[in-house]
Amino acid sequence: MILIITGAAVGIAMLATSMFAFVAGAIWLKKKRDAQRSADLMRLARDLGLSFTEKDGYGLVAQLHNLNLFRFSGRRPWSRNGKVFNVMRGHVGETEVFLFDYSYMVHTGKSSHEVRQTVFFANDKNWYLPNFRLRPETWWHKVLAKIGAGKDINFPESPDFSSKFWLTGEFEDLIRKQFDTDIQRLLMERPPLHLEGRNYYLIAYKPGKALNVDEAQVFFEHCRMLTQLLKKKEQVELLNLAELKKEDVLEPLEVPKSPEKREG
Repeated sequence: MILIITGAAVGIAMLATSMFAFVAGAIWLKKKRDAQRSADLMRLARDLGLSFTEKDGYGLVAQLHNLNLFRFSGRRPWSRNGKVFNVMRGHVGETEVFLFDYSYMVHTGKSSHEVRQTVFFANDKNWYLPNFRLRPETWWHKVLAKIGAGKDINFPESPDFSSKFWLTGEFEDLIRKQFDTDIQRLLMERPPLHLEGRNYYLIAYKPGKALNVDEAQVFFEHCRMLTQLLKKKEQVELLNLAELKKEDVLEPLEVPKSPEKREG
């Protein structure tokens, strides 16, 4: 009897040791991969002329909490602990831009898993973007549209763009104006896939996709081109506004000269 109990205890101890070793090994491997990713992204930041920090010293989660990506992952009972790290920062003209990793935990019953993705963020106080979301259009979106449970903004003059993307948001007229021919062409040729805009914030990302170095470089270049187009639109709009104000200024009235008095 004693031998049976001793054998069972030894078996339990060996199982516990094996489990501990497995967990410890998994943690070590994750830390090693994270360290390697940080080192790779640091080199990418240097190549792109961006600064790099492993931790978020800019308060980006709090800054972006009103955007759907961050609101969705931080305020649901089954998802929490949103975290920004591996932050690259620079400028496109006067526009502040970031490229970073964003992760949050999703809890489903007794299990949980981490979701990671690469996010581009542009911040320009001269922008006044309407609130919008742009996503690839799927069969599910088409079903929602048919049953009247969802509606996106389509462009009759651009059927290819309309069929490829599901675009929603307030102030439809402003959104149509924002997504002009140049923006549509860029998104068709080099899509960042998901876009969200609000006032002077713009983010782009691929859901649940942490991009490798090569992918991240291409993604950043596409987002940089989009930012440059938005800057160009901003300059044109400011120029038009200046011309409009100039037209509104009334020319000074000419005061008729008094007739000269005749002498003598």
